[in-house]
Amino acid sequence: MSLGRASELVQRLLTNPTIRIKNIDATKEKLTKIIGDGRSNLHFISDFDMTMSRYWTRDKVTGALERNPSCHGIPSLYSKMDPKFKAVTDTFLATYYPIEVDKTMTREEKTPFMIEWWNKTHNALVGQNITRDDIKGMAEETPVELRPGINTVLELCYARAIPFLVFSAGIGDIIDEVLKEHGLMFPNMHTVSNMMDFDENGICVAFKEPLIHVFNKSEFQLEVTPYHKTIEDKTNVILMGDSLGDLQMSQGVRHDLCLNIGFCNHDWESLEERYTDAFDIVIMRDANFDPVIDILEYLG
Repeated sequence: MSLGRASELVQRLLTNPTIRIKNIDATKEKLTKIIGDGRSNLHFISDFDMTMSRYWTRDKVTGALERNPSCHGIPSLYSKMDPKFKAVTDTFLATYYPIEVDKTMTREEKTPFMIEWWNKTHNALVGQNITRDDIKGMAEETPVELRPGINTVLELCYARAIPFLVFSAGIGDIIDEVLKEHGLMFPNMHTVSNMMDFDENGICVAFKEPLIHVFNKSEFQLEVTPYHKTIEDKTNVILMGDSLGDLQMSQGVRHDLCLNIGFCNHDWESLEERYTDAFDIVIMRDANFDPVIDILEYLG
């Protein structure tokens, strides 16, 4: 019964022109177990920037295609922020982003630079004396465009008591406020990210440990979080991310099966093969969450 439904689901997914599945048999096998075990044995782990949010958006005035702001990019767009903050963080981006995407360097070689970049950015933020009200103001002022269909995914997970973990190398306080701004922060959800530490006056004075950057998501152990209680008996995971580094997110939790769904948002021709080699299901061209909704609907 589950095998038949999984085969039917895979065929349905493949009718979507944005979907790529390289190993159909392995994907069908994973979906058979997920469907057979049911929603009570499932949880989600998802990246935020460019996964739950879109990669591309359009300028509201010109209609020109532009990058959707990341949660690390939102503070520099905030009206109350010192203009010098944007200048210094733009310098960090110009210095360190080319290292992050450099194809000639190994992850081990890049890691010290990523730690340096994250720490410098966080220190610059702390220097702005940001308050909790400022975080709310940032989410209100900067309309982050969420990926179409994420509202349905989150609502279905909540209605069916499927735990949903947002795992991000961004800024957790901003992620939570963006989700609240869209009415999409539900009790079954938890955020693991870089979290701000506020003093008794409500001013951000530091970032809490551990530091989470783009290359160390495998090092964070979910067992140390209160959220772990909600997933410790659930052995099936659906992981969603937009970078190959996101595949590490499930390593900090025990599981029998992980269905990996990747969003290939840019450089499609050069990245498609790498993504289809790494992820079970790839959603191309910054497309919507319809394939994930299909999977949830087949769970019943």
